[in-house]
Amino acid sequence: MSLALKQHSTEDVSVFSAPFNLTVGELHRLSPAQIREAVSSLVSQGKLPLAIGICEAALALNPNSEDMLVISCLLAEVQQDWARAEELLIQLVELQSPNATAQTWFHLARVARCQNKLDDAWVALDFAASLYPNDAMIQEELKSVQALVQP
Repeated sequence: MSLALKQHSTEDVSVFSAPFNLTVGELHRLSPAQIREAVSSLVSQGKLPLAIGICEAALALNPNSEDMLVISCLLAEVQQDWARAEELLIQLVELQSPNATAQTWFHLARVARCQNKLDDAWVALDFAASLYPNDAMIQEELKSVQALVQP
């Protein structure tokens, strides 16, 4: 399977200028951060199927990469594949632990909410609020979920 990407240099894939062909077997030439940037660029260009293919292959090569988990989670959310997004976010929380970011917890709660798992969303947000008591995004989402959970 041949995947077309454009690359400025081997160090900076965020600026795409000269085309080259990249096969899934050659993904190891790029760092996870470079792959994340390439996938992000492909999504912004409307090339979602190509971005998904690259991301899935890169995640298989780098299953413990924060960059790959983050972009994979976001792609799953774009596709509204909530179960996959939840699975990847749980892996990300475990990888970042004990320093999982407020953004990670927020996404985990939103994905749970999209699956109508309001209790799970509340637990994630309540825990995140204990870690990040001054994070407005977490506090607002917690209030919103509490209003749905509590009669």
